[in-house]
Amino acid sequence: MALSFSIWERFLIQKLNYGEMMRKSIFALTLILFFTSAVFSQQATIRIGYVDSGVILQQLPEAQKIQKELDNLLQKYQSELDKMVKTYQSKLDEYQKKEAMLNPQAKESMQREIMELEQKIYEYRDQKLGPQGEFEQEREKRLKPLRNKIIDAIEEVAREEKLNFVFDKAGDVILLYADKQFDITFKVLDKLTRGSKSK
Repeated sequence: MALSFSIWERFLIQKLNYGEMMRKSIFALTLILFFTSAVFSQQATIRIGYVDSGVILQQLPEAQKIQKELDNLLQKYQSELDKMVKTYQSKLDEYQKKEAMLNPQAKESMQREIMELEQKIYEYRDQKLGPQGEFEQEREKRLKPLRNKIIDAIEEVAREEKLNFVFDKAGDVILLYADKQFDITFKVLDKLTRGSKSK
């Protein structure tokens, strides 16, 4: 009889431990579910969108008109440059054919004329087609209002759709719109300036 009592006693102790263990497990599981749902609910509040600026520029009539005008301007500049190169090449060919028969003064005169034509070509290319040239200035002048109009539309749609971030999927990823509450620029700047002073 003593033997059966100790088995029963062990069974009750195990049952009590099992119940306590279950309560602790349920409590731990509840805590895990609570924190998991809190994390997911925070993640759900951040909404990201994207645009394809290539499609916008291809389908927007205003952009097509500007692109056509810029293509015409570029063609005009390129045509003038081609004429200058053709003149230069014909003078160079003429010089190479006559070089053996020319006296030193005539040689020097033709060389100077060829060098001047070459210089004019470089100057024209830089003035009209260079990075700071007339074409780039005209391009920027015509595209800036359109670019601002597109950005304004993106910002408006982002607010309507309650998006926090909008990226451009055409080419490199570019941030076009961001909710200001996620801007940490000045926090990073503050950390950098404080870090450099402490060193």
